[in-house]
Amino acid sequence: MNVPAISLDLDSLPVAVAEITVLLIAATLAGWFLAKVIIRKRIDNLQQLIEEKKYELAQYRTLTNTTVDYPIATNAHKTVYPPISPDHAPDDLKVIEGIGPKIEEILNKEGIHTYEQLMETSLLRIASFLKKAGPRYQLHDPSTWPQQAGLAKQQKWEELERLKLKLISGRS
Repeated sequence: MNVPAISLDLDSLPVAVAEITVLLIAATLAGWFLAKVIIRKRIDNLQQLIEEKKYELAQYRTLTNTTVDYPIATNAHKTVYPPISPDHAPDDLKVIEGIGPKIEEILNKEGIHTYEQLMETSLLRIASFLKKAGPRYQLHDPSTWPQQAGLAKQQKWEELERLKLKLISGRS
């Protein structure tokens, strides 16, 4: 096997190193200059876009700054119940199976103080109150609460007790 002989000319070595160094410096300067030009162009484009958006925003604000003659709902996701009349005290919601003092407090905070209000409240809404109160209250099943509230409102206490016994024993 013939290995080619590498001859090293020490006289031309400094010249080669100098040429390579000059080429590297020239490439570095050219790259820096090109990057600067490209970045400057991108910054100019972004500044132009910002100015356009500022103009659009100013136009939108002038359109929406008109006075409104009708009331605007600010917290429309929450149903507002009328206050309880002074001649009627809040009902004891704890007589309903599954409602204890804490859940009664949760319902009261949401504006449910009477059997009638509980009876008319949707199960989905009651479940959302319990969910909002925390995982401890999500375990409760409010599916029979409106029915029990209806019996309590009509003062059918014996029927209510039978239903509660049925619920406690686990029979549907």
